[in-house]
Amino acid sequence: MDTSKNKLLIYGAAGYTGRLVCERAKELGLPFEIAGRSGNTIEPLAKELGVAYHTFPVDDAAGWKAALKDTFCLINAAGPFENTAEYAMKACLDSGVHHLDISAELPTYQLAESLDEQAKQAGIMLISGAGMFVSYDALVLHTASRVKNPHRVSVAFRHYGGFSRGSVKSSRHIADLGILVREDGKIKQVADAQTKLFDFGDGEEECLPTPLGGIILSYKSTGIPNIEEYFQLKLPASGMADLADIDALPDGPDSEERAAGRTRLAAEVTGEDGGKAYSVVDAPSGYTLTSLSVVAVANRILMGDFKTGFQSPASAFGESIISDIPDTHIIDF
Repeated sequence: MDTSKNKLLIYGAAGYTGRLVCERAKELGLPFEIAGRSGNTIEPLAKELGVAYHTFPVDDAAGWKAALKDTFCLINAAGPFENTAEYAMKACLDSGVHHLDISAELPTYQLAESLDEQAKQAGIMLISGAGMFVSYDALVLHTASRVKNPHRVSVAFRHYGGFSRGSVKSSRHIADLGILVREDGKIKQVADAQTKLFDFGDGEEECLPTPLGGIILSYKSTGIPNIEEYFQLKLPASGMADLADIDALPDGPDSEERAAGRTRLAAEVTGEDGGKAYSVVDAPSGYTLTSLSVVAVANRILMGDFKTGFQSPASAFGESIISDIPDTHIIDF
């Protein structure tokens, strides 16, 4: 791979989270261009940002090739990712470009995992879930380091700030999977999964079992054979529109709503000897955290810090990556 190319390409830049990603990349002074499916939204955004732009449908191989020329890393922010991930990953493999996305869809992680050998041959790194999962994965790795022979991890995510239309569309694909866990190293569907109490720092709260993706990503980074995941939602004071009517939803929470609360992640790791460790991540609210996280990872890659093949955020960078995310830290209990 030609490491003299240090440009970043952000696909799906005109979407709700894509715009936040662009703002963060510009704030850090990173060299980047933007791309998307509609010139009506991409062209004015490019003028606003003062960057070059590309417009092409996601299944346009020639469009990808032209946009990825002289590019070192791609951020795919265009969801639902079941519609975009395969095209973006193939384009990166063909062009020798590192790939990141902000997917929360487990099949996208499985797709990246299946392309491990091809990515190694292409000399690139594939990370799917490089948004919220950066701090999630770092938390699990950190907590696992506090026990001897970690054997089981339970992780909970307390989201704050509502959802974008894109996230709601993606969540419907997640719900179709049912409740998945990793048990003795194998992914298994659970019909009677129970709720679990987690303390995010201000008392115990009941959390619902949910397949978040750590059964792929944190298994990659830690090898812990038993992983279960939970979710707890904190809405801003304004609440949310009816999720059944996606078109009625706003693009996403505004800056005041995002700033009004915090995201919390909690991990409990149990060792083979029964010893336990419990740690919590305190971070900015969801979509702010996503943009800060994926740009932090892209910045590492642009500086030449990467591992080839399929990686999770923590398998690539260890728990230190969390120090690259502003206003985000781990608390040990």
